[in-house]
Amino acid sequence: MNKILLDKELFVLDNNSYKIDVTNNSKIYINNISDVDLEINMLDNSSLDIYLFNTKNTNNKILVNQSNNTTINLYHSFKIDGNYNFDYNSILNGDNNVNNVFISGVSNGYANMSVDGNAIKGTKNNELNENIRVLTINGKAHIMPMLHVSVLDVIANHNTTISNISKKYLDYLMSKGINKEKSVELIENGYLYGLYKNEEEFLNLIR
Repeated sequence: MNKILLDKELFVLDNNSYKIDVTNNSKIYINNISDVDLEINMLDNSSLDIYLFNTKNTNNKILVNQSNNTTINLYHSFKIDGNYNFDYNSILNGDNNVNNVFISGVSNGYANMSVDGNAIKGTKNNELNENIRVLTINGKAHIMPMLHVSVLDVIANHNTTISNISKKYLDYLMSKGINKEKSVELIENGYLYGLYKNEEEFLNLIR
């Protein structure tokens, strides 16, 4: 049975598909759930932190609708050795919203990721930020960071990096007496757990 934790309450997903209305300051923990299909409706004056950790070869999809004066932060890390499809779509329907996406992953297979932010015509004072980093050691990654902006009154930024392990970082760790295998593991762990350093409860859950 799959479970989502929303602001200290436990939500059970019968078929991996769920719709949530957020009315206050909340958190969602998602730890290794296969084939998530999640729709989140952010009601006025609410905020949400999503913590998503995945080491399964699966398909995960999140749709976010934001109304007015809302903030959402997605913290997602993954490590896969097969195929992983991730689709995140945020729609800013009102004013004074912030949507931040932080993704950090390790692909030893094929990671296919679509991150889509939409600032709807007629809205104002919204902010969209996407920061995606994927380490491709023995695998590949296809990242589509998209921003659909139909207004002038908006801040929209995206940054995507796909790379192998930096030889400089590897050489530095090995110069400290750490063998190559352990050095690679340390660098991978930075990608896997670095986003959750201020969220001890979730770190304990995924470890």
